[in-house]
Amino acid sequence: MKVLVLGAGVVGTTSAWYLARAGHQVTVVDRQPVAGNETSFANGGQISVSHAEPWANPHVLPRVLKWLGREDAPLLWRWRADPAQLSWGLRFLAECLPGRTRQNIAATVALALYSRQRLQALRQELGLQYDHLERGILHIYTDQDDFAQAVAAAKVMGATRWQIFKDVLFWESLQPSFVGLRSAVSMALVIVVVAEMFIGSENGLGNKIIDAQQVFNVKEMYSSIIITGAVGYGLNVLFMLLEKHLIHWSGKA
Repeated sequence: MKVLVLGAGVVGTTSAWYLARAGHQVTVVDRQPVAGNETSFANGGQISVSHAEPWANPHVLPRVLKWLGREDAPLLWRWRADPAQLSWGLRFLAECLPGRTRQNIAATVALALYSRQRLQALRQELGLQYDHLERGILHIYTDQDDFAQAVAAAKVMGATRWQIFKDVLFWESLQPSFVGLRSAVSMALVIVVVAEMFIGSENGLGNKIIDAQQVFNVKEMYSSIIITGAVGYGLNVLFMLLEKHLIHWSGKA
């Protein structure tokens, strides 16, 4: 079969290659003098396999109302007396139902995973060499509702509770956990020292402070207080360094 492919971008070239391998006689036509100089030109090349939540979802409806009349809206809608536009709009609303959204996410992920497998096979088969990384994509959410929606979408895509916990929820909880740990360590140190002062302890910094106070040994009393403050400060710095090392993105969103 003779096949004419319009466009020598990523999709057109790849389609032509598969058609030719299947035994068809393929001709690729492009209005530009070189391949990949239109839609594929200067494309970021981000392959977001798991970023599969469709535009048509229950959470987009309130945003659409805010976008009406804006020319820079991500989802642009220009009102006109067009039955086709009205029909498309009604179908879009139908796809925003929760059940349809879950089905569309699952279908999109399945297609995206298949596409990635084909890309990996094609790259290996032809020995294609180019700058590519397979480290995944980091999404940062500054809104709790958006984050909850992303977690729900991940569950639809097949993520298990354990995967969501270890890859998302655990890291989300680290920053407030470290804040709590720093406060707790300081409070625990104060409680220990005070307890050593008043429950009859025979050693410890609290005991040294109260004994030195009773015999008017000002030097030992203040040296023990300074040591206590230094220990508290050191523990706080230690936890700050651990926090900086483990969650270095904290505060940068």
